[in-house]
Amino acid sequence: MNFTDYLNALDLMPPQQPSLDFLCTLTERHIGRFTFNNLAVLLQEDISLECQAVLNKVVHRGVGGYCFEHNKLAYEALSYWGYKVRIVLARVINNNERAVPRTHRITLVEIEGKRYLVDVGFGANCPIAPIALDSQAIQSAGFEHYQIQQNTLGEFELWQQQEAGPFLLYRFDLTHYTDADCDMGHFYSHKNPTAVFVNNLVVSQKNATATFVITNQHLQHRTNAGTKSSLLESPQALYKALRQIFNLTIEQEVCEFLFAHHIAPRLTNTIERHS
Repeated sequence: MNFTDYLNALDLMPPQQPSLDFLCTLTERHIGRFTFNNLAVLLQEDISLECQAVLNKVVHRGVGGYCFEHNKLAYEALSYWGYKVRIVLARVINNNERAVPRTHRITLVEIEGKRYLVDVGFGANCPIAPIALDSQAIQSAGFEHYQIQQNTLGEFELWQQQEAGPFLLYRFDLTHYTDADCDMGHFYSHKNPTAVFVNNLVVSQKNATATFVITNQHLQHRTNAGTKSSLLESPQALYKALRQIFNLTIEQEVCEFLFAHHIAPRLTNTIERHS
């Protein structure tokens, strides 16, 4: 693989040797440059996890993707540059305890004997900096704060400090995983009729000071000062948001389809509840 185009998109030079500084910069710039979204899932497109296909989709076409694509790309690039990496699979909890499969891919990176959780594919709540795995202190990532905890079963948990209090994002262990395990999680995430990404429109992009996120009919702008929300009340509003805020090249007809199937029914219910 040649990751030159990936580096160019992030305005980075290849690292001379593995370092935490480069890892921090890569994480922040990747999340700031490439959108997290499930548009390909909702449009029932083929989603290949072959590295060249992911590079073409995320970097060359600039249409973003979800965790199995973003974290695959980062993993392969870091491995190519000499980083000690391993695949981690997590159960997404989002503060709602229930039986869920391992449908989130993360990368564990070891530098000078210290382990870091690197995640460039968890959407609006994704930490934009590596999180030290072996510290239970609250850690800053941009304007947000996270904490690693271990439960009574020895599993690791990633918590985010939100306005309403600690929020459990996902839970994972350090079992040995391979691309074959990722293929299973990926298949469930984009093919199972009950999967979150099959039934909801999700788009996000963030940097050190702000996060923009679409969740079905809701558009949010999050900063350290709080959250501003608005409703996407037409296909034109969705088209404008995807083009101007998320810088995605998308056709009006696609926005009309997404609006009709994933926004309009929920929008009606939202308006009725507030009327």
